Amino acid sequence: MIPNIRVWIERRHGELNYHLTQLLTGHGFFKHHSRRYNHNQSAQCPVCPSSIENAEHVFYQCPRFSEERESLHSLLHEVMTPESTTRLMLASEPNWLAVASFARSVVIRLRDEGTDRR
Repeated sequence: MIPNIRVWIERRHGELNYHLTQLLTGHGFFKHHSRRYNHNQSAQCPVCPSSIENAEHVFYQCPRFSEERESLHSLLHEVMTPESTTRLMLASEPNWLAVASFARSVVIRLRDEGTDRR
């Protein structure tokens, strides 16, 4: 996800937070990750049964978050992909903030959905 660590470390803007860390590491409220601790839980996406609910699926593909994703792409003037995420974040502070806002809304929804499933 971070192809050039030097550029990442030397960036002039952007603070990491809880939500961005989940996007970048794949750890968090994703069923694929949670399954490591609850072996009875399915890792399947509840909306896309043929897909595993992991960070890549949730942030880049899952239709549950298409509205938020389209808003992000509009702000970035580009479709965010796993390959372009860090480049877009490092391009400008407004881009960083847009990705951070998207990550926050997605992670909060996942957390709330997980709470509802219990």
